[in-house]
Amino acid sequence: MYIDIHTHQIQPREDVLAIVNLSFEKPHPSENGLYSMGIHPWDISALSPSKTEEQLETIRTESLFAIGEIGLDKIKSSDLSTQLELFKTQIAIANQRKKPIIIHCVKAFNEVLQQKTAIKNPAIIHGFRGKPILMKSLCDAGFFLSFGERFNEKTVEETPLDRLFLETDDSETTIQSIYQRVAEIKHCNLSSLEKSIEENFRRLSAAR
Repeated sequence: MYIDIHTHQIQPREDVLAIVNLSFEKPHPSENGLYSMGIHPWDISALSPSKTEEQLETIRTESLFAIGEIGLDKIKSSDLSTQLELFKTQIAIANQRKKPIIIHCVKAFNEVLQQKTAIKNPAIIHGFRGKPILMKSLCDAGFFLSFGERFNEKTVEETPLDRLFLETDDSETTIQSIYQRVAEIKHCNLSSLEKSIEENFRRLSAAR
C-alpha cells in the first residue's frame, strides 16, 4: 500500500491511501474518508473576521483525519503575528480533537519549533526541502517530515525512516514514482520503505 500523506487530488490513484486536502469552498470528502482541512497562511489576508470564524467552526466540526495545511510563511504578505495567532488557534483545535496536523512552513522554522511544546498530537512538515541540519532539528523535536516531488536528496538520505512520509501535494507526479526515487536514494528496497511509512501512518492513527 502506498500512502500519500498530503494531496490536492480529489480522486486518489488506485492502490493509494491518500489524505486529501479539501477547500472550504468545495468540500468533497474522499471515498475512504481520509481528508484534511485548515486555514492556509496564504489565505489569511483575504479573510474577514467573520469568515475566519466560520472556517474555524468548520475545522471544529467536520469529520477530519487531520487539520491542515496550517502554518507560517514569511514570504507571503499577511502579517506574521496574525499568521502565528491563527496557527496557535488551529493547534488548540487539533489538540482538543486529538487530530494530527499538517504544517506548511516557509522560512519560519524557528517559530514553528517554538510551538512544538504546544502541539499534543503528531505534526507533519509537508513538502520539506530543507538541508540535513534543519531536518535533524525538526526530527529531534518530534516532527515528521513529508517529501514531495522536489527535495534535497542528501536530506532524504539522512532522514530517519521513522520520521518520514511522502506526498504528491498538487503535483501530477505519482506517489509510486516518489516512493521509487526515495527508495533508491535511501539504498533500501521498495517493500521496506512501504512498511516503514505504513508503520508511521499507524502511529498517526493510534494518536487520534
